Amino acid sequence: MSDSIDILVVAAHPDDAELALGGGIAAWVKAGLRVTVACCSVSEGSPELAARRRQAAQDAAVILGYELLWVVPGDERQVENIPEYHLVGLFDKLVREVRPDLVISHWDGDSHGDHRRVAYAIAASARTWPDVALLQFGPNEHRAPSYGQFTSTVFVPMSEYIDRKTTALAAYSYEGQGYRPLDTAGVALRNRALGTQCGVEACEGLRLVRVVAGTRGARGLARLLTDL
Repeated sequence: MSDSIDILVVAAHPDDAELALGGGIAAWVKAGLRVTVACCSVSEGSPELAARRRQAAQDAAVILGYELLWVVPGDERQVENIPEYHLVGLFDKLVREVRPDLVISHWDGDSHGDHRRVAYAIAASARTWPDVALLQFGPNEHRAPSYGQFTSTVFVPMSEYIDRKTTALAAYSYEGQGYRPLDTAGVALRNRALGTQCGVEACEGLRLVRVVAGTRGARGLARLLTDL
């Protein structure tokens, strides 16, 4: 690919991007694309565990090859404690600085409240970047009712990267973690099941929200769909 494509993934918490798109991110980086993952919250209850979660995110970034950013560096608040108008302004600033061709973030129908807040704020921010394509990834919690309601319209083959995705997710398994252990085997099974819908061994799914013809977002999405 002669022209670079820049992808920005905005996640409410560390591990959201890896769960939804770990294989796709690894494939995009291998193809020479620049991938930035911006996390909004550390989502741990103590400074010690927050530091471990930040380190886990950095370890996952090295494994998958993306650049890690914190939307609010040093801020230990949960997303639900950040006013939505403030999130919108932070995303406005983030997109101006990163200058992506594509932005990928949470689905606004997710069962997790913080995920929906990020999705709404990203949609509001999109008013300032009409030349950027916007896509969403679905719920990471397959036990929630909303999981079955998300329909993928863009499929990202990642058969070669299942093991790397699993390794990246393993970085989040540390002593004292403040959430349920990740079901990495189940994640891999769901990726393989989605792959059967489009004739590949495994894939991840996205939903296209908006792309404007003739913009760099449209050109970037076309190259992504054609060359990867």
